[in-house]
Amino acid sequence: MEPVKILVISLVSSKKYKAHAVYDGERLVIASMSPIVGMFNSWRDGLIKEVEECKSKGWIVIVEERTDFVASHATQYLLEDMNDENRSNYFDALDWYFALQDMENLIIHQDYQQYQIRTGGEGQKVEKKQDDKGRSIYSVDWKSFHGGFRCVLLCVVAAMYEPISERFLNAMWGNTAVEEEDSDPRRRLNEVFQDRSSQHEITLMNSRGQI
Repeated sequence: MEPVKILVISLVSSKKYKAHAVYDGERLVIASMSPIVGMFNSWRDGLIKEVEECKSKGWIVIVEERTDFVASHATQYLLEDMNDENRSNYFDALDWYFALQDMENLIIHQDYQQYQIRTGGEGQKVEKKQDDKGRSIYSVDWKSFHGGFRCVLLCVVAAMYEPISERFLNAMWGNTAVEEEDSDPRRRLNEVFQDRSSQHEITLMNSRGQI
């Protein structure tokens, strides 16, 4: 697939951010990250203009906003929302994030390494556990999980809207029974994640010292 350019904007926390990324079907590269500072009226029009320009060039543009002043010009997405399985969008995004990270297919520019999300251990922002159905659940340190980290997850969400390569899925979990014709990448990846007895999943959890 042709590389897809991504713009994401998070406006829901006190520290607001935007990020640019590129996804080639396997690797997600987060190329830039910048805070959005000042009063709303000082940056609103410029941000809307950037959103419109990126959309006109075929970029994926996602805005996390509880109102729709900016989000109405793009795809609105809230990480706190619940999906059809009554599971937080946060959990799905973190599933995808760690899957890309484990495959070394998530690349964050060296200038923005402070926005890398780590799990487990004292002082980390995310703790990974499992629920009674064997699904991954996450405990997040919300005091420090500001817009920069949210933008990283939004970049992952934007990438997962694109077709997921069979090479990625097969390398991660072996041959899967997911229908190749399924055009919804989120549904395809969620079907794969439902198989929590996979030896690949156990191996990955062992590598992080989680079991």
